[in-house]
Amino acid sequence: MKQIIRLIPLALLTLAANSQAAEPPFLAQPAGQAVVINGKTYYKQVPQSKIPNGVSARSTGTPAPSLKRGDVVQAPKQRVPATVSGTVLVQLASPNDEAAVARDHGLTVRYRTASIVIFNTPAQADLLALQQKLSADKRVKKAQLELASNDKQAE
Repeated sequence: MKQIIRLIPLALLTLAANSQAAEPPFLAQPAGQAVVINGKTYYKQVPQSKIPNGVSARSTGTPAPSLKRGDVVQAPKQRVPATVSGTVLVQLASPNDEAAVARDHGLTVRYRTASIVIFNTPAQADLLALQQKLSADKRVKKAQLELASNDKQAE
């Protein structure tokens, strides 16, 4: 009996640790169109007015996802949705390429360091297509879309 009483605190501690690691049951799965941003899957929230009656947001069957400034996206385990900022972080092969990359892709410089430039994109640019074009550009080492969130986690 004493052994069982000694094991109860250990069992409770193990149970508490396992329950912390599990997803909270109240965290709803995001709905919308799946898009991959910077290698991570998000769900783009589709306004209800654009979804036909009786069709779920995930099954709307749009051929290729697009992403524009102001779109709202949410990762499956993220509590707060993020807004697409319309900025792209670009690591250049050479700082001398900044002006040419900006001109060729219709970008304007927002901030720069020695080899990293944060560009503003045109208002109606398809950001996923732009990211692919930048990634294919030999002057660019890395291109990453930026998201803004009220959550205190970096995106």
